[in-house]
Order: sequence, then structure tokens, then C-alpha cells
Amino acid sequence: MAGPSDLITVSVPPDSESVQVLRAVTASVAARMNMPYDGIEDLRLAVDEACAWLLALAEGATSMTLRLRPMDDRLEAVVSTDAAGRAWPPPDLEESLSWRVLSALVDTVSLDAEASGPSIRLIKRTLEPSRTV
Repeated sequence: MAGPSDLITVSVPPDSESVQVLRAVTASVAARMNMPYDGIEDLRLAVDEACAWLLALAEGATSMTLRLRPMDDRLEAVVSTDAAGRAWPPPDLEESLSWRVLSALVDTVSLDAEASGPSIRLIKRTLEPSRTV
């Protein structure tokens, strides 16, 4: 069973070139959990979409952070920026294309406002409990 020490945190500059690092780390962790290939790709795309959404708000941000928490039956990914001060979540959220894309790719999507700025929480379930990470 995964515990609090299993949190993986990666911070990168808030630019589109750095998103590939977050996607690669996500794929690596998901693969070590024995997530099926389609699930890994869905989660990589969801992280990419979440990053794109946050980058649109990242004016003045100095970093974008990905926190991954592997659990027995799911992988939780939280993407955030330190761009405080913008309206979050966006109005008409559930009608947006980004929301529909994220909702189709993962099992759970939620938007949070952390003290440092906006964040998007993504949860993707695995087919069976994982014992290795």
C-alpha cells in the first residue's frame, strides 16, 4: 500500500517546453504501477491538457508543479502553478472544451485553489491493485 512518503513532486518553469517533462514523469510512474497502455496515454494527455489550461493563466508564475501520488488502485496527479490572483475556477467551466477533454480522459477531475495558485487534480484508476512503485 502506498503511503505519504510515496509523493513524487516535480517543478518546472511555466512554459510549454517544460510540459513534456511532466508528461514523461507521469507516464513513468503510471507504467511502474502496471497501468494499461491506454490508461497511461490517457493520463499523459490529461496532464498535458491540465498544463495547457494552467499555462493560459500563468502570467507572473515562476513554476508549474506536478505532484503524483500512487495508490493501490489509482494514480492521483495534481498540476498547479504559483500564479495567484487570477479568477479560479473559470466561469462556465463545465461547458468548456478543456473540461470535457479532461473528464473523458480520467476518472475524476477537480479544480482547487491552493494558497500558491490554481491547481487541477486528476485521478486515473488502474485495473488491479499495484504492489510496486
